[in-house]
Amino acid sequence: MRALILGAALIVAGCASAPTPPPRPPVIDSVALSVDGVRLDPAGAIDPALLREALVSYARHYGTVREETRIFDLPGRRISSDLRPIRRDVISVVDFRIPANRPRWFVIDLASGDVTAFRVAHGRNSDAAGPMTPLPGRLAATGGAVRASNLLDSNETAVGAYVAANQYEDGFAPGSVRLHGLDPTNSCAYWRALVMHQARYMTPYSGTGDFGNGDVGTSDGCLAVEVDDRPVVADYIRNGGFIYAGPLSLHKRSVADGLDSQAACEAVRLKPENGPQPVVPPS
Repeated sequence: MRALILGAALIVAGCASAPTPPPRPPVIDSVALSVDGVRLDPAGAIDPALLREALVSYARHYGTVREETRIFDLPGRRISSDLRPIRRDVISVVDFRIPANRPRWFVIDLASGDVTAFRVAHGRNSDAAGPMTPLPGRLAATGGAVRASNLLDSNETAVGAYVAANQYEDGFAPGSVRLHGLDPTNSCAYWRALVMHQARYMTPYSGTGDFGNGDVGTSDGCLAVEVDDRPVVADYIRNGGFIYAGPLSLHKRSVADGLDSQAACEAVRLKPENGPQPVVPPS
C-alpha cells in the first residue's frame, strides 16, 4: 500500500512539474482573410489588401518572439521592457493612409472576426503638409500619412509589424505600452522610444466647439490615441499584442533599416548631436 501511495505521489509531482505546452499556432489563410476558420472583418472596414499584408506578417512572426527583458539606457535613467510571446486572441491593423481624424487603428477579435476601430496619430514629418498648421497644443494633421521611416530623429511613423510589451506608469505617459518593431522597416522603434500613449490632441478639434469632424494633432512617431480610448487599447495590445502598421509602401529606405540595438540605431540618427535619447514627455 505504501508503495502504491508513493508511486501515486511521484506521478502527481511529475505532472505538476511538467511544463505547460505552448498554444498551437493559428491556422492563417491570407487569401480567405481568416484565422482558424474565422472570417476576419466581415463588414469590410479594413482595406482587404492591407489586411492580407497583415496576415502574411502575423503568420511569419507568430512564435518568433520569446519572453525576455530588453534594456534601454537613457542619460541618468535605465528603462526596461518586458517582452512576451505574440498573443493569438487579437491582432490589430493600422492604415496610416486614412485621414488621422478618422478611426484607423482596427483591432480584430480572432474568435469572432469583429473589428473595433480607434483614432491614432501619425508622425508629424509623415504628413503631406511638411511644416504644419499649429493646433492648440500640437501640430495639426492634414490627412493621412504619406511617408514612413525607421530613423531616429525623423519624427516619422514607422511601418511594419510590432509586438506590444508591458504597460508602464510614469509622470509623462500614464498607462502607456512599450512597442518593439519586428521588421527591418521599424527595427529601431524601441530605441526611438515609440510607444502607445494617450494624447488630448487626438480628440478632433474644429475651433468652433464641434469635436466630431475637426482636426487632430500629430506625434513624433508614437501611436497616440484619444485619452478615453487609451485604457481600452492598452487592454487589447499589452503583453504580446500583434500590431501591423501599414501599408509597407509608405516606407522610405534608410541606413537604419534592420538595425536592432540601441548603439546601432543611434549611430545613424539624423541628429548625432542629440546623443542618447533624452527623457522627454511623450510625442
